[in-house]
Amino acid sequence: MSASAFDDYLMQWRGTSPQRALAWLFLRHHERHCFGALAALVHEWRKAVREVRESQVAAVKLGWWREEMQRATQGQARHPLTQALFADVRARSVPLPLWTAPVEAAIGVLGLPSPANVAAQRDAAAPFANAVAALETRVWFGEGADTARMAQVVSLAGLVSTARALIAESEHGRSPIPMNLLARHGLTTEALGNDSPARRAALRDYFGELERAASDAARMRGPLTLFRAVDLQCDRQALERAVRADDPLAALHAPAHGLGDVLKTWRAARKWRGMVRNESHA
Repeated sequence: MSASAFDDYLMQWRGTSPQRALAWLFLRHHERHCFGALAALVHEWRKAVREVRESQVAAVKLGWWREEMQRATQGQARHPLTQALFADVRARSVPLPLWTAPVEAAIGVLGLPSPANVAAQRDAAAPFANAVAALETRVWFGEGADTARMAQVVSLAGLVSTARALIAESEHGRSPIPMNLLARHGLTTEALGNDSPARRAALRDYFGELERAASDAARMRGPLTLFRAVDLQCDRQALERAVRADDPLAALHAPAHGLGDVLKTWRAARKWRGMVRNESHA
């Protein structure tokens, strides 16, 4: 395994959110390798869906990942992320179907039409979110832990990440904003590439719905990985700012720094460790 290549993947994943770099400090060395590799792996799967322009090309790339997960469970990993991940006993104990399900779900969303509303959007995201939640929960917490809350947080994180990439999505001919909100504000997918009062109004409406979903997820019971917990905190704060902002998209991108974020991440780390100890003594 190339250490530099592995570190590059981890840096790319951490670089997408300052909170992830902060959460990194609360993990032990072996946890960083296992949990970091898993997070970066899921990130690569999402990139194949969101950043590859042609669906056929994305399907080929995801098909390679499906084969890689099959090989990795047999001790034949080729990629730096899977080599690091499957060096850990927690990953090796996970059955093959849990590894391939997210990739299959990612292939299934390729080429889907733009959803009519937020409910349809979340329904379309559910197969991938559910599969990722099942996989991450199994690696972080072991067998038998509830995945419902994790699935909601994974789904929300995907929608917020796609919304942040609104310009690129528009250039790909896709709209992160559901069709009913585009129609309400007289917008087209092509028009999303340019700032306008209509785009800002549509984004406020959309971010308001995502903020309510984030608040619901924050109130749910159930385990969250440390990374998912801090992502939820970050996304919820960003959505709250964006709904009130003159420029919602700029507010969604604006980083939040401060002692409060450090304390929240520390509390999330303590809560996660407490869950792990409780699981191990169950």
